[in-house]
Amino acid sequence: MSETPSGTTRRTVLTSAGIAGAAGLGMTAPTTSAQGGVALGRPGETVVEFRGRIIQSGSAGETFTSNGFLTAVAGLTPADLFAGSPPAVGTALYTAHASGELAARVLDQSVHALDIAGELSVYRRAAPGADWSAPGSFTTGALVARYTLTLQDVLAVFAPGNGLPTLTGEMAQSAAGRVPGAGRFGAPGTLLRMFATGLGQLVDPVTLNAELEIAGNWSVP
Repeated sequence: MSETPSGTTRRTVLTSAGIAGAAGLGMTAPTTSAQGGVALGRPGETVVEFRGRIIQSGSAGETFTSNGFLTAVAGLTPADLFAGSPPAVGTALYTAHASGELAARVLDQSVHALDIAGELSVYRRAAPGADWSAPGSFTTGALVARYTLTLQDVLAVFAPGNGLPTLTGEMAQSAAGRVPGAGRFGAPGTLLRMFATGLGQLVDPVTLNAELEIAGNWSVP
């Protein structure tokens, strides 16, 4: 865990939101962030952690669709994020859906670089029930945030048809809705930085269609 220039660690704001308490450290967690809402923080702080899956499709692998769920959010407790245990897709109350299009691609031996532009939305479900096999279940509930995305995906191929993706880029928030008992989810105009990594598998070598399984975070630059 590295130190940021402000002297706080990458997980400081998440810990204050109740993650440390969930780990059994016995800390008392506030219900809102210092900015009076959720998914907000100071420069260098991580405000959201997530888990997701990406489908790369189209005649040349130019279309991206992603679904996932939030595993930690500044200003929310584990009880706010999950209805029961274990924390997983089936108990998640905050889900995310993203779509994007390929803006540029460079293929060079074992390291590939893709630029992607798209949009991501966050939903608050009234009850759990998201399911990887039912993509529509990730857009059920109240829309609480929307972001435009500008991402780079660097894929390191380690075996035929298998690679390690690293996604980084910018998130600009365009809409913010209220969440129960915690104010708004972020704020319009907020800029965040996304990071994610995981495992990618090539589905079709001709169309470059692939499936990726990722986890990552959003932080304040």
